[in-house]
Amino acid sequence: MNKNENMIKGTALITGANSGIGFETAHQLESAGYRKVILACRTVEKGEAARKLLIEIGNKDVFETIAMDVSEVKSAISASDELISKGYKIDLLILNAGMSSGSNIMKNSTGVDLTFASTLIGHHAMTMNLLNKRGISENGKIIIAGSEAARGDVPGIKLPDLDKAAKTDFKGNMHDTLKAYAMAAYPAKYVPMNAYALAKVYVAWWSNSLSKRLPNGITVNTVSPGSVMSTNFVRDQSWPMRHIMVPMMKVIGPLMGMAGPVSAAAKRYLEVSHYGKEDSGKFFGSPPKKLVGKLEEQRTDLLQDEAKQEEGYRLIVELAGGIDYVNN
Repeated sequence: MNKNENMIKGTALITGANSGIGFETAHQLESAGYRKVILACRTVEKGEAARKLLIEIGNKDVFETIAMDVSEVKSAISASDELISKGYKIDLLILNAGMSSGSNIMKNSTGVDLTFASTLIGHHAMTMNLLNKRGISENGKIIIAGSEAARGDVPGIKLPDLDKAAKTDFKGNMHDTLKAYAMAAYPAKYVPMNAYALAKVYVAWWSNSLSKRLPNGITVNTVSPGSVMSTNFVRDQSWPMRHIMVPMMKVIGPLMGMAGPVSAAAKRYLEVSHYGKEDSGKFFGSPPKKLVGKLEEQRTDLLQDEAKQEEGYRLIVELAGGIDYVNN
């Protein structure tokens, strides 16, 4: 994609735009011809620093900043209300931001594990508020960051057996089981990367269920940007992960199809933004047992479990304080 291609484009918003994949995506969105790119960052200061740097490296000043803590509903509602008050119609909403709770469990103000809260809670609240108040254009695209870890085939990362957990620890109640994992309140030991992988399963469920509720014209997809060892995600991981695994993966990951450059990761978001209605609700990522490569639909029994998709969606609505899309 280049600057001569499809130059008349509307407004894009990307969360977590001050660094890593988010920053690179903002750069590529300007290059793709978007006339406005909104940088949603944790603070205005971080957003403004990113805006200035984007201009310094040669981008046109199409950027605007907005403060949003993606783990908090109130912050997400406030940010989206600000956009609505300014009359914005978002054509491309990229829900990229996310944090890891790390080895020391951290939670948001309502008790949700920070990994789950930052991955979905604020993003859900922002999206629903924009949808309900006509802040997304009639042909808008919603893209949320997924991960191949949600497939359950990434070495060193394990997904729980949710059916077994429900039967053993929650009297067969799947809702209570999913909620316990989202709030880091289940009996098993908390493992940060396992929690991250499960949060990305919830993401895939969310986008699939949301696709069935959206009005004609608006689409939603889960897209894994792939493995990028240079992002800030690893800063909250364990010492062995930060000082042994990540440095090793930076060297051998590209050779094994397990790591790639940030530019390729950002490009995936833009690629899927061109997909049509027939692909809405689908999850796209790398080929099996790879973390980079050509995008393809991700399908496993767990990801395609329709009952769990709906239960997961209802749980996110609950954890976001009941905010949901009202199709009227």
